[in-house]
Amino acid sequence: MRISGGSARGHKLRVPKSGVRPTPDRVREALFSILYDRLDGAHILDLFAGSGSFGIEALSRGAKHATFVEKNRKTTEILKENLANVRLREQSQVFNTPADRAIPKLTALAARFDICFLDPPYDAGILEKTFHKLAGTELVAANGCIICEHHSHAAAPSAPSGWSLQQTRSYGDVTVSFYLTNVEEES
Repeated sequence: MRISGGSARGHKLRVPKSGVRPTPDRVREALFSILYDRLDGAHILDLFAGSGSFGIEALSRGAKHATFVEKNRKTTEILKENLANVRLREQSQVFNTPADRAIPKLTALAARFDICFLDPPYDAGILEKTFHKLAGTELVAANGCIICEHHSHAAAPSAPSGWSLQQTRSYGDVTVSFYLTNVEEES
């Protein structure tokens, strides 16, 4: 797997041999084409980070900071190695903890994110629960977005109160659903 754009373009990322299903390159390229206008100076949250490909790509393309959450210790070490190899460690923070525990920790730190990416294992059954937990906090900036990656055969997670599904894009077996806050409707 390689970084496809920005300052780290062409750098190869190390991927754990088991337990991780990296977002395919063509899906990441499509995502970043959609997110182009949101990246400059953005704060990124990469939950279920795995090798860190989403957050690293975002940093490479102009995001200011990325926070990575990965529960597996060995995978977290590979993620840190990837960040060091592309020289983006200084712009990042890595938490070796499950996502459901990281959300209250980040809330206590008063963190704010412009783009949040959720890509849990498809068969874990935790995407919607984690999405709703995250959306119920103040972690997402007022004009922020949450992106959920899921299997194309699964329905997009339901939008919690204050959020709306803006678009869904499918790429073979992978689907990404984009959610925005309903800030304009509340004004």
